[in-house]
Amino acid sequence: MTRENVPAPVQPPDPAPVPHQPAAGAGLTAAVAQGAARSITARLVDKFLTNPPDWLRALWNALPRPWE
Repeated sequence: MTRENVPAPVQPPDPAPVPHQPAAGAGLTAAVAQGAARSITARLVDKFLTNPPDWLRALWNALPRPWE
């Protein structure tokens, strides 16, 4: 055989990916966790905006304000 007649090597095709199904109740657990995180975040934001701790107030007052 000459070089021109040598067939190119053939790679086998990739196997098809197997679809994964989420575990039963996984969506509900994620929704509960997301709702709890939103509730906690809202509670903390409300607390810090109505009565900020001294270090947070000092940090806010130390920020430069180019608009003033």
